[in-house]
Amino acid sequence: MEKCGEVRLISKFFSMRVSLSGGQQQRLCIARTIAVKPQIVLMDEPCLALDPIATARIEELIVELQHDFIILIVTHNMRVSDRNPFFYLGELIEYDKHSKVFGGPSKEQTEDYVIGCFG
Repeated sequence: MEKCGEVRLISKFFSMRVSLSGGQQQRLCIARTIAVKPQIVLMDEPCLALDPIATARIEELIVELQHDFIILIVTHNMRVSDRNPFFYLGELIEYDKHSKVFGGPSKEQTEDYVIGCFG
């Protein structure tokens, strides 16, 4: 009988998930991820399609989590990156702080890409 109650509870929880906002859904996904205490958390566009308030909450959460986890974010939003890699044809050309890669890269290939003279 206890298992039946658990199934109903789980079923109710999963039926409720569609009523969560995008930001709430994203925070739930992050909570489920960190519950297993991974060494590295990979996030692919964690704020995609979220409104500015939800985006700010997710970004604040990520800042808090970086004290306990290695956070790797794949994003087009360069504003949130601390460090940036530049790859060309699968080869890592340069990896440095955001300000260095975009403000004074050490590799000519990276500089060409940043100023738009590439290809």
